[in-house]
Amino acid sequence: MNRRALTVLVTVAGALLATAPPLAASAASSGTWTTETPSGVARREVTYVTVGSKLYLAGGRSPVQQAFDPVAHTWSIVAPLPESLDHIGAVALNGKIYYVGGLNGYPGTSSGKVYVYDPVANKVTQVASLPAGRDRGAVGIAVYLGKIYVAGGFHDNGTVKGSVNFFDVYNPATNNWTSLPNLPERRDHVSCAVIGTRMYVIGGRTFGKGLQPTNDAYDFTTGKWITGLAPLPTLRAGAATAVFGTEIVVIGGEGNGGVFHQAEAYNTTTNTWRGLTPMPTARHGIQAAMYNGSAYIADGGTGMGGSGGNTDVQEVLTVS
Repeated sequence: MNRRALTVLVTVAGALLATAPPLAASAASSGTWTTETPSGVARREVTYVTVGSKLYLAGGRSPVQQAFDPVAHTWSIVAPLPESLDHIGAVALNGKIYYVGGLNGYPGTSSGKVYVYDPVANKVTQVASLPAGRDRGAVGIAVYLGKIYVAGGFHDNGTVKGSVNFFDVYNPATNNWTSLPNLPERRDHVSCAVIGTRMYVIGGRTFGKGLQPTNDAYDFTTGKWITGLAPLPTLRAGAATAVFGTEIVVIGGEGNGGVFHQAEAYNTTTNTWRGLTPMPTARHGIQAAMYNGSAYIADGGTGMGGSGGNTDVQEVLTVS
């Protein structure tokens, strides 16, 4: 692909991961980063999802929804979202994007609304909201066999607020939500991905307690959670998640040490972690959109929490 900027190649070693638990002995730094056309709209706590040949960027306390063409390297404005929320959960399913829940800042009141964007019609519609009392943002979200699964998150109804362990599934065929066995612990801002018949929920934070290294997996075949998997080496929240083969790569995020550029890959076959080439621009509040085997990450915050540092930078990770 003819990306328009310099390839950055860095070795992950020594001091960079000095405070993290040891990575797998066979780990080797890998992956290359390239820069792509910036979005032109600086924001954080965004969603980034691929449908067909385009990538769609939204959220960040803005109704603006943008489409990126990775072949032409250009951005365009498409139909806006009905609300200016952040910490929205977003996934692609059946050629559409589902925007689930969200927050009015963090910590801030949560939404249970679910919007669907149809790129062909360039139209946003509303479907069944999250179950009553289970509205939230900063969730882990993924698709498995035509259904949308939402784990954890931050709930705030104006009176009660905090991290939750809710786990729910949405069936677009029936427009119904069903509550499933709770996540083993309360967490929000988690990294999440499905590989094979398992949905992995990694890291994140618990409101009032701090960052969590926990790595749990929900087994769709048994309907039970698997706990005690190898923990996230670098504790952080609000990171992007990308899947390369049998590995889940956790990228960026924020935590007690500031904003991170680490990229760490969890091998779901060997239950081990390895370090990859770090992201050139450290940031949080991001999502990775996969296209042509690479992970695209646009926008994000370079400052902790709501301290500013919004960026429109776009960088791309390729792992061979």
